[in-house]
Amino acid sequence: MEYNGGSPSREGATIVSPATPGGAGAVSIVRLSGPAAFRILAALTPLSPAGLAPRTLVRAEVRDAGGAALDDALIACFPAPRSFTGEDVAELHLHGSPAVVDAVVRAACAAGAVPAEPGEFSRRAFHHGKMDLTQAEGLADLIAARTGEAAAAALRQMRGGIGSEVGPLRERLLSLLAALEAAIDFGDEDDVPEAKPEQIAERVCEISSRLEPLLRSFEAGRRFRDGATVAIAGVANVGKSRLLNRLAGEERAIVDEAPGTTRDYLQAEVSLAGIPVLVVDTAGLRRTEDPVERKGVLRSRDVIARADLVLFVLDGGRAVEEVDREAFREAAGRPHLLVVNKSDLPAVATGEELAGGKEGRGVVRVSAKTGEGIASLAAAVARELAPSEGAVRAQAPLTRERHRLAVEKALSALGRAKASAAAGLSPEFPAADVREASRALAELLGEVAPEEVLDELFRRFCIGK
Repeated sequence: MEYNGGSPSREGATIVSPATPGGAGAVSIVRLSGPAAFRILAALTPLSPAGLAPRTLVRAEVRDAGGAALDDALIACFPAPRSFTGEDVAELHLHGSPAVVDAVVRAACAAGAVPAEPGEFSRRAFHHGKMDLTQAEGLADLIAARTGEAAAAALRQMRGGIGSEVGPLRERLLSLLAALEAAIDFGDEDDVPEAKPEQIAERVCEISSRLEPLLRSFEAGRRFRDGATVAIAGVANVGKSRLLNRLAGEERAIVDEAPGTTRDYLQAEVSLAGIPVLVVDTAGLRRTEDPVERKGVLRSRDVIARADLVLFVLDGGRAVEEVDREAFREAAGRPHLLVVNKSDLPAVATGEELAGGKEGRGVVRVSAKTGEGIASLAAAVARELAPSEGAVRAQAPLTRERHRLAVEKALSALGRAKASAAAGLSPEFPAADVREASRALAELLGEVAPEEVLDELFRRFCIGK
């Protein structure tokens, strides 16, 4: 795939940018990529890049166009195509002074480089075939990962986890399509096998069966990447704020016996099963004449409506009242767990009153005051948010809406192909659907990618990546 630089004016340009965050530090890296990278390096140092061992650090003085010394640095050359971008790449490992980095970048530009655009190094790697689109997305997710498990899932994607699963399936679709088109064009010749409907259906079903678990991985994969929201709901004074503090491991919410202490939602981010979870303590669900508290209740209802999971809290030390039932009806339409709080007190409410008459995995007893049952609650939340945790850890899950839509499109087309074959229709009908499924998987991998998709992805990268 040829690189056009995103705009004709950048075709053939050599780009330069810091590859490390701004600010003072021990080491900062300036990266060059493009056909003139080694010539520009030679202008900045006394080195002859042609005589340097590839991918080996060498010490050298860095100078500006007038010969003034800027820094003593370690230099590494990465000749094309064995580099991150697929082009000639040079790196200058400098002392971490912002003034030095800025001076070296300006010297490189004076020698013929142009400042890199956000994500341009990675975009060049994509266009030079060093990574497919899902790998580029995995790289972006790895940089932004907020938990170790999210980073591990992103790393599997960056290493081609999605491509290694989808690529062979697309090849099988292309093989099936070739057989169907041969039957269409040369069906009257003796040496061309007949496209039997049962064989077509069998091959389509086999490919679909491999795509379906990949599609099921999306919800957990999305949560690894974007995180999940857990809303703590219930009536006033049941211990919601104390429960937030327990889950967060710090005092995030004011705790008081007076009802209505929480007038707006409070939140804290925790990690559960490797998923970044935003836990939101909502205002007590109740009728109130206080205009400020009433506004907080309205906001709480909005949070509950959008939450991935609701923890509905009951006061286990008193009987369930109609206000609890009324509030529970607001939360019951969302995925939820019943949390019976105050297990340090004599049990009065068990949760059975709202859980259909029996306790199950959806009811957890805790004491937000003493910490009893909090570990069990965290485990229950993790099960709800990452039911496919084992499978997700073993593969690179789908993480973006674009992934989900592409796989759904492929499965839909394969379903039509199977129906056409089962109905005994001529090969032209399943062939059209198999072609559409193949294109959907090509879009997933970026083999067919509109520029706006690429622009949206790579503009989110930092400039040096």
